[in-house]
Amino acid sequence: MHCDTGLQASERSSKVAVLDTIHGGAIIARRMVESGLQAEAFEVYHHTPNLAGFDLVVAPVHLAPDNPALARAKTAQKKIITHHQAVGELLRGGVGPAMQVFEVTGTHSKTSTALLLAMMLSWQKKVLSHTTRGLEIWQDGKSRLLEKGLSITPGNVIHAAEVAKLQGAEALICEISLGGTGLADYGIVTSLSGDYSIANATKWASTAKLQMLSLAKSGAKILANSDARLSPEVSFARGGRVYARPDSLIFAKEEVQLDLGPDLDFMGYETAIAGAAAAAELAGVPRSMVAQALTGFDGFSGRMKIKRLPNQTFFDSSNSGLKVRDVARALDQASGRDLFVVVGEDKETVCEGMNILALSELLRQRKCEMAKLIIVGERLVPLAEELGAATAKSLQQGLEMAQKDLPKRLLSCVKCFR
Repeated sequence: MHCDTGLQASERSSKVAVLDTIHGGAIIARRMVESGLQAEAFEVYHHTPNLAGFDLVVAPVHLAPDNPALARAKTAQKKIITHHQAVGELLRGGVGPAMQVFEVTGTHSKTSTALLLAMMLSWQKKVLSHTTRGLEIWQDGKSRLLEKGLSITPGNVIHAAEVAKLQGAEALICEISLGGTGLADYGIVTSLSGDYSIANATKWASTAKLQMLSLAKSGAKILANSDARLSPEVSFARGGRVYARPDSLIFAKEEVQLDLGPDLDFMGYETAIAGAAAAAELAGVPRSMVAQALTGFDGFSGRMKIKRLPNQTFFDSSNSGLKVRDVARALDQASGRDLFVVVGEDKETVCEGMNILALSELLRQRKCEMAKLIIVGERLVPLAEELGAATAKSLQQGLEMAQKDLPKRLLSCVKCFR
């Protein structure tokens, strides 16, 4: 149930400090000022602002409790809420009842779920999606990029909502890190498996992601992967009410045939297909239309998309959510003679890097399967000599190095924000 801080009704003399300008604090503070509140954003990783004159503190859920600014606010017993909660309260009533709002969070499959849902809904209405790919407008199953480079921090939901209204979108789908804002009519938890620690290892990511439930507004519908062990309106994926097979979708007891693209990495998209299908059906899309929207679907760029070029097969699995297990699966999918591999992390574009120890061990085990290995990122450089690998500073540089040898098979597996 949504916990109202009274932000909208705060006395105009109250002052609000929004912590962390790196992860959306500035846009939240700006919206607060536009709403008539006295608000100021602060960078808190290299400075310790004086918050003595502030009544309310808004902090990101991932901020470590021993951060000096946050710790002092707690000692002073100031009221503290999350970025997610602040965004939900600021936008409440401002989106308009005609626009359906979907929020997607989880430990994996967030982007693919959001994009597939946008594709499905777009056969009935104009849709704006906000994901790690950027802001895209969808109609008749096709998308057009409006803006790229936005992170999925909750503050950017404010901008996405503004663009959706300007574009006349009838549905807004937002991928959000670490929980929901309470704005959604439909909240989707793609998974809680593969949990990880945040806030300087003081809490689990799954705890933060459950803001999808704790901040949900009255009447919101919650959908969750069966692995989350929640009690949502609809469960999906294996063991849930809605799940996917390579050739069909199962809605409770009804089976609807699928005709997916032959190159689709089904295992990599299984959760996303089920989650998007469940949300689309709950939102009123006929089951037959859900299945029809998936006809010929062979994946999204950066998410194990296979491109068959005249002289090369390119396996593209470089994205912001990449994990070591995804690298292993990508190697399985791309296995074959003369395989060139570009793998690692592009630290210039992502906040959370790869598990370097696990990735190093995987590369040691499977180096024999690669004709050439190019590793990306400073943290992997010490491994280069041992594996006889070349090094690159970025995904782009790594791909350029690989292409000079005109490989017939090329796998791109770099954690990066695209």
